[in-house]
Order: sequence, then structure tokens, then C-alpha cells
Amino acid sequence: MLKQQRQDLIARELKTRNFISMEEAMILTDSSRSTIRRDMSEMEEDGRIIRIRGGASSAAPPIVASEGPEPAFVVRQDLYLDEKQRIARAAYELIHENETLLLGSGTTVCELSKLLNDINPLYISTNDLMSAMVLAEYPNVNLTVLGGSLRKNHYSLNGYFTGQFIEQMHADRCFLGIDAVDKEIGYMNFSVEELQTNKAMIRNSRQSVILCDHSKFDMVAFVSICRITEIDLLITGRELSEEHRHMLDEAGVNYLAV
Repeated sequence: MLKQQRQDLIARELKTRNFISMEEAMILTDSSRSTIRRDMSEMEEDGRIIRIRGGASSAAPPIVASEGPEPAFVVRQDLYLDEKQRIARAAYELIHENETLLLGSGTTVCELSKLLNDINPLYISTNDLMSAMVLAEYPNVNLTVLGGSLRKNHYSLNGYFTGQFIEQMHADRCFLGIDAVDKEIGYMNFSVEELQTNKAMIRNSRQSVILCDHSKFDMVAFVSICRITEIDLLITGRELSEEHRHMLDEAGVNYLAV
């Protein structure tokens, strides 16, 4: 495929979706990572796209823009949606009636919240406004929204008061989304505020579960939550490469690829 054809395909895709990952662009154009990287660099120089972590967004700003290197919630929510829904379904199977849950922020955890309308009763606390709006409609859920300072464009509440609230809780399970996974560094976030919230949820839960799609592997974010083996269960998608499966097996990580 000619360079102009590749770049036109990427630009056409961005008109409808606002964000395309490096992997999606490689599949779309049947090209190598180095080729797509060069194409995206050239397109950015021409003002056609904006390069961000893991891919590119449209040069025309979306209605809700992101602060920092992480795309906003509205950009991320449709990425790898089928995979996120499978991960959410696997997480749902862990939950039983009368349990107390802590739900962190993120698009995959939000997909889990959409499934929790038929386990009666559940006691759920979350710092994520998008999940809270879903759960507020469910008569079986006793919902507590954890107060704090709003992380704009990501719809999560964090800070001192959020942490103090969580420290008074004792949950059966917490479900957390993360921004990056690395064998040596562990699980990571871009937000320092989210870091403190996630650490508190892990400390105050009997079982901690990470929900993340395969694109988060071998990424590096700003702050480390914990080592890769310090979580009880990792749930990811079957798209996870054999290399990363071997890495998890070698490290002794308890995980599901669904």
C-alpha cells in the first residue's frame, strides 16, 4: 500500500472515532509498526493528526479533551470494546450476593458496572462518576459514591477525603483499571491522584482484581501502583500475546485471558 493510501485510511478512521491506536493502524493498513510510526510523524508535521500515547487523535479537538498524555474517557470508551466487555463478564462471574465491592475508575470497570443489576443485594462504593450513574439505576445496589476532587475529563474523584473514606471500609473485592503493565515495574497509572485511591482500595479489600485489555502491556505510565504479583487476579483479553502470557506465567501471576 502506498504511503498516501495509508495516511488517508488513518485520517478517514479518525474522522469517525477521534482516536486510533498504533496496533489498529497497523492492522488497518497491513503495515509494520515502524512504517506507521513514520506515517504518524509525517501526518503530525502536516497538522493532520495529534500523536498521543499509544496512537493518534484527530487534529480537530474532540468535545471533551484530555489533560496530559492519557486520552479522555470519551476517547477511550470505545477502544477494544469487545475485549473490555469480555473482561467485565469474567469479573462479574466472581461476584456473589451480599458482597461489598470497591470499584475504581476506568472504562473496563465501567463495563463491569453495567452487568451488576441482577445480583441482589450488592454494596458498592466507587470513586467513578460514570459507574455511579449506571449503578444508581439498579434497585439491587446499595451505592456509596466516594467524594473527592474531580479529575476532569476522566470523571473520577480522588484526594485526601477519598482516601480517608476508603480506609474506613472493608470490602470483599476491589476491581481496578490501570494504564500500563510492565514485568519489572508492575501496574501503573498516569495520575498521582488515582494512585493513592487505588492503593487504598487494595489495602482495604480481601481480594484485589485488575481489569485491563492487552494494549496496556509493555506500556509505561507515570506512577507505580504495586508489583505485578501483588494483585490477587489479573483479567485481560485473549488478544494477549504469547510473549506476555509467558511473562505472566514466569512471574507467577494469577491471571485469566478471556
